[in-house]
Amino acid sequence: MKKILVTTDLSYRSKPAVRFAIQLASQTGYELTFLYINTSVIIDPWSAVTFVGLPEPDTKFEKQSLTKFIHTLYRQTSNKPAKINFIVESKLDVNETILDCAKTIKADYICMSTRGGGLVNKLLGSHTTRILHDSPVPVLVVPRDYRIKKISNILYPSDLENIESELSLIKKFAASFDALISIYHYDYFKEEEEINKKFNKIEHKFKSDKVSFYFKKLNPEVSLLRHLQIDIIKTKPSIITMFAKENRSWFEQLLEPLKTSEKGFNTRTPMLVFRK
Repeated sequence: MKKILVTTDLSYRSKPAVRFAIQLASQTGYELTFLYINTSVIIDPWSAVTFVGLPEPDTKFEKQSLTKFIHTLYRQTSNKPAKINFIVESKLDVNETILDCAKTIKADYICMSTRGGGLVNKLLGSHTTRILHDSPVPVLVVPRDYRIKKISNILYPSDLENIESELSLIKKFAASFDALISIYHYDYFKEEEEINKKFNKIEHKFKSDKVSFYFKKLNPEVSLLRHLQIDIIKTKPSIITMFAKENRSWFEQLLEPLKTSEKGFNTRTPMLVFRK
């Protein structure tokens, strides 16, 4: 059974990730583990106490609060809890605690909410940045404006360089809930014959009843981010998949507006980010 570690601070802004995880689990049977990290640990920097050997803090009250918070959201989403677990940790380093818990429970995914409206803009200034960089498992990033709905289709913006290995990962995820996969690629030279031959070859190899390709002309006056956002608005995917790759510019291009007048990547669509 696949496992998802879902982080929450019991606040309103953390509810979207919980709702999304509940919906995904209702369609896939995934096991959910909800993690609350209590960072209100009082440490006197002038004290000579080393804190070695002190008993673990009592987290009974926090666990009760977490349980109540999650069950309330289950009722609001009209779903019944299946396989769910609760973990409360009293730690100062939130990122390290999340990654340690994911390792301990052998999570297949980590699910987190963003803190603000602009998905990628806020993502880059939050705990999610470090998690995306360090997590050995894919991360589901859920924007604050997410509205719960059936998960049925995935939009996968691709540079096509590692299409076989990347698509394989996405197909494994999509198979759990029988989702359609739409692959979008943007290119300045789409109309050139050799480029078209390359696209046709890729499409012929990987297209199926569940996988479709869309090759788009890239306008040099408009950022890659903006091209993608327009297609997201038109197609309304359930999930957007990304591959955060080192030493390659595709993911970074998606995060950077071309002009200062362009707004950041703001979407209500959750993102599944694989680190490569």
